[in-house]
This record gives sequence, structure tokens and C-alpha cells, in this order.
Amino acid sequence: MNEIGEVGIDGKVITGLANVEKMVELSSGCICCSIDDYRFDLAIQEIIETTRPHLVIIESTGLADPEPLAYRVKNAGLGLDGIITVVDAANVGRQLGETAVARAQIEAADFLVVNKTDLVDGAALAAVERRLARLNPRAERFRTVRGALDSEVLFATGVATYRSPRPLRQEAFERFLTRLPRVVLRAKGIVRFAGRDWHALFNFTCGRHELTWIRLEEAGEESQAVFIGRGLERLRERIEAELAACEVDEERRTGHA
Repeated sequence: MNEIGEVGIDGKVITGLANVEKMVELSSGCICCSIDDYRFDLAIQEIIETTRPHLVIIESTGLADPEPLAYRVKNAGLGLDGIITVVDAANVGRQLGETAVARAQIEAADFLVVNKTDLVDGAALAAVERRLARLNPRAERFRTVRGALDSEVLFATGVATYRSPRPLRQEAFERFLTRLPRVVLRAKGIVRFAGRDWHALFNFTCGRHELTWIRLEEAGEESQAVFIGRGLERLRERIEAELAACEVDEERRTGHA
């Protein structure tokens, strides 16, 4: 729990929730400006050792610049999955005029959740979305009322799967990621590249992708990937065919077939 005020109101609320096992409160202000790297790393490490989470979701204050926080997440040894910015549809124009951090939050986002759409009419909402598209054409936008939104896309829980025992050509695979259709919002997995001793953990979010190298106990372990988005069933065969085109036939390459 990250508190910026003198009184830890949110911390008291969180500890009263049924599913909260443990809470660590950082009371020195925003984690991306007041908490130093060492203490941030310790907090992350305590979370990992205590709960062994599949996913860590960090909610910063509304005053936070996301870029320093993204840098700290990576330095703490975590992969950056995605940046989500909630936009107040009724007040975003005023906020952009008053503070530079509002623009920074929009420009850094992978997902823009356009909230409070019930408080604006259709023309005003369209104008807001045009402005957001100019500031960040890459981000995927979702309209919400009171923040009600299915979390599977934001947090990568709905999947279509690819598995293969063959290694992939790295350059071809990275080209494949840059050419994914717009309807593919998320993709991630572990892949084995030809000529590499280490596997690569990859993450794709709204056109942005990153590779991180990891060593697995089984050197020849298969590649596995998941793809998440809208209407992917009709694209499944295309995605699988393009991935197959990245594969290297090891037997053919060594002259045994």
C-alpha cells in the first residue's frame, strides 16, 4: 500500500478486506519519487518471497510519472507487462491543461481506460478519444463506467496457445511480433532460439515487445506462447502458420533428414 498523505486511510481499508493476507505500507509518498531503489527492491522481494505471485500489480498515485516506475520495476528483476492509465472522461481536458504528468501518463500507457463515460455526451466523448489518439496512437482504449471492465485483456488471463519443440529464428520471430494484427493486444511466452543456449521470455503489449534471457534446466524445452485479443479464433491459423515459418527444422539443418 503506497500512501502519499499523512494519514494512511487506504491502508486501513485494505487490511479490512477478506482476501488480504498481509499488507506492507510505504508511507513516505509515491513509490516512484519518494521511495529509493533499495527500499523499493526490498518491498518487491518481500512480496515475492511471501506470496510467490504470478503477477504483481502496482497502483501508483494519480500524481505519478509512469516512466521512472517502469524503470524501477525492470531494475528490481521483474518483467514489465503493461502500463494502464485511467482517464477521467469528464475532466481530462482540464487535467491536461493543469499538469504535465497527465500527458506523461497518457503517452506512456499501453491501455487507456476511459472512465466516467456516463458523465459526458457522445460528442464530448468522441472529442476526448480523438485527443487521446493523437497523444498515444498505439494504446488500446476501453470505455468504462465506474471502472467496470473485464480484466482478462488488461492482466493477460484469457489465452489462445502455441507450442512447438522446434527452435525459432530470432530475427524472423521479432519481425513476426512487429507485424501482429492490431486485434492482438497481448502475447507472451518462453521461446527457444536457434544457436542460443538460453531461452527468451518475451512480452508483447499493444505493439511494444521486449525479450529477456533466462536459463532453464532443460536446454531443449519447447517454446510456448499465448496470444490474447479480440476475435483471435479467426486468426489462429494465420498466427500459427507465421510462427511455423519462423521455426528451424533441426534434423534438416544437420543433414539427417
